[in-house]
Order: sequence, then C-alpha cells, then structure tokens
Amino acid sequence: MALIPFRREGQLSLSDLQDQMNMLLSRMWHGGVSTGPFDGQDWAPPLDVYEAGDRYVVKAELPGLRVENIDVSYDGRTLTIAGEKAIEPADEAVRATIRRERRFGGFRRSVELPGGVESGGISAVCRNGVLEVSLPKEEKCRATSIRIDVVE
Repeated sequence: MALIPFRREGQLSLSDLQDQMNMLLSRMWHGGVSTGPFDGQDWAPPLDVYEAGDRYVVKAELPGLRVENIDVSYDGRTLTIAGEKAIEPADEAVRATIRRERRFGGFRRSVELPGGVESGGISAVCRNGVLEVSLPKEEKCRATSIRIDVVE
C-alpha cells in the first residue's frame, strides 16, 4: 500500500492521518534495521497482514531462524510472533569478521486483528524462511451474501 497521506478521496480525518503516521513509523522501526534505540529489540522481521476470504493471514520474513526458536501465540484479538536468531559462533582462529550487516538477537511482534478468530483453527507453516499464520475468522465476522428477491 502506498503512503499518500494528503491525497485521498473525500476528507482526511485526524484518525486517518494518525493511522498513516503509525504505518510510517512501524515501517521505519521494523524494516529489518537495528531497533534498539526505539523499542529495545535487537531486530524485527517485516510483516504482511491481510484478509483472504474467511480468514486473516499474517506473513513474517524469518530467514535463518529455526522453527524451534519461533513462538506464535494468539490472545484475544492479538497475534504475537516472537523468536531468537542466534549469532553464529565465529572461530576467531579461522576467521575474523570484516563486516556484519545481518541482525541477530530476540524480537517480538504483535498484531491486533480487526475481528475475532476461531482459535481452534489457527495454523502456521514456515516455507523458505517465511512464516505464514492462517487465522480463520469467527462466523459472526465473516461476510455473507444476501439474496435479493424480485417482487413485481
């Protein structure tokens, strides 16, 4: 989604502006750069959150993490993904680090979903370093089609 805070159909509300600013700051702080000065984390993986029909889907890029080092939990309307990416042990007798750009350490990302979830149907799968969490919507949160009768 493009960040266009001042060009919008209709009127721009203060709430819309706040949402856009929160999105901008979230991108800056959790864009894979060091986040220590902002929220105390060593790093934070980027996330995508979207609706796919009868479910919400959250995808997180977690390259280099082992599944056993990832914790996924759901409480109320909040999904939390936490984990730890360990620094590879460097044998200084064999190599000396010249440059280190990859991030290591712990992280915790929480996402509040817009509606309720059937917690018994939540599933998660990790493919090629991308964690995908599928959360089925509660029946009352699902869109329904309403048939229109023709009366003549």
